[in-house]
Amino acid sequence: MTMANRLQNYLSQQHSHYDMLQHYPSMTAREAARRAGVAPHLVAKSVILDDFQGHWLMAVVPATHQVDLNKVRKLTKRHWRLARENEFGPRFSDCANGAIPPVGSAFEMETLIDEALTALKDVYFESGDHEGLVHMSAEQFLQLMPTAQCGPISE
Repeated sequence: MTMANRLQNYLSQQHSHYDMLQHYPSMTAREAARRAGVAPHLVAKSVILDDFQGHWLMAVVPATHQVDLNKVRKLTKRHWRLARENEFGPRFSDCANGAIPPVGSAFEMETLIDEALTALKDVYFESGDHEGLVHMSAEQFLQLMPTAQCGPISE
């Protein structure tokens, strides 16, 4: 179980308190939750969006939800599409495909957080591989991204 270097450095810089939860390899956030014995609504996942003009946005939603592009458009006043992994993969070179940690600040990426995550006590998220989840308080998780906008962005 490894953590993406940029995430690990960022958590260290922010003096974050967290623990790691190892699980059998998984390919989705929901599957990671199941394998780790965590309620899937407590797992935050990242979805990378592209505005057709070279701007990227990390949308962070619970593993039980899907990003609603219409809601994102209303909140940001820009049109977005789901980005393809081969388009943004190099930006997350220290992460396994499909295991991007939902901490946009660690990757210098504009971030939008679903309001459902703000009501939680604890949050779990991918560490950058398919075998480990980071666990921390939701309050601390939100503090990691002080410039992120929160709103209703999922269904």
